[in-house]
Amino acid sequence: MAVQATLPMPRSAEIDQFDVKLSLIRDRLSLSRVQLAQAVGVDKSVAARWASGRIRPGDQSIVRLTDLARRQIVGFSRSDWDLTVADFARRLGIPPPRTAEPEIDAARLPELTEHVALYGGLWLLIHSSFTGMPRLFGFFLDLQAKDGSLGFELGDGFGYRARGCVAVGQGKLCLHGHAVMHPHQVWPIYLVFNGVQIYRAAVIDGFILSWCRDSACTLTALRTIGWRLAPHAADPVVARQRFEAAAAHIVVENQAGRLQEHLPEWIRTEIFDMPLPPAHGALRLPVEHSLAVDEMALSLTEPPDGPRRQVLSALGALFRPVLDSA
Repeated sequence: MAVQATLPMPRSAEIDQFDVKLSLIRDRLSLSRVQLAQAVGVDKSVAARWASGRIRPGDQSIVRLTDLARRQIVGFSRSDWDLTVADFARRLGIPPPRTAEPEIDAARLPELTEHVALYGGLWLLIHSSFTGMPRLFGFFLDLQAKDGSLGFELGDGFGYRARGCVAVGQGKLCLHGHAVMHPHQVWPIYLVFNGVQIYRAAVIDGFILSWCRDSACTLTALRTIGWRLAPHAADPVVARQRFEAAAAHIVVENQAGRLQEHLPEWIRTEIFDMPLPPAHGALRLPVEHSLAVDEMALSLTEPPDGPRRQVLSALGALFRPVLDSA
């Protein structure tokens, strides 16, 4: 009795990212999925599963696809399928797809470096009470590079913490995060500052937008002024130790009232006497009234006993021992 020979099934071709390369072939040859299936001699459902990556073609189908491509691409061969997606696209004479291989946004790297240079470091934010008390309070703000972008942490030493991300542009600094007092109290917080354009910032000012911790959760916007007390710390451990030491020390200064004693009267005026122009119906901080300044402009335009330099010096004397020991 004769034994019937069994024909071997076509072996699946091991081509990396075949579905992406097939899409490039179709674009280069201007073929629809149905037209490609007809040209290669397979059912359109098979071509659809190739395109989705659910199945790989057999060697016979790769030979037919190669012959199809060779009609318009001189010298195209089976070995071209083993190129990387980017090189495969170049072989076809078309741009590589955006999703063909992991991209590193090169323009983002110098942008992050620039933002860290402008604003990175430890800041003391001065503002009034969320409850309306006529008293100045201080929060420490740490701006650090994190996960390819600029992030922030805000704390007062009393258990208040806020963390989030930072957007920089057009001389403005915008912070968006979530504030936490305890696990059952989490709410959004936004800070918008006038910033600088070219050199490292020494002073920034703007608004804190959030809501009060009263029973009605009253919406509020507070004027705030930020004073840079320490530069960016490349070592995250050092940055963390410095932040925690400063946040703990601000408790002592707030409770003893020394923070207000070290700040001149004009700071109180800036914080508490924020005008509300009736024509606009909103708090406004025009650029010409902003205290924001970079270190170079401060040294060139303000004498050593100038108002902003006096505050920076006073706050430096108040917190420098703690920061140096952290």
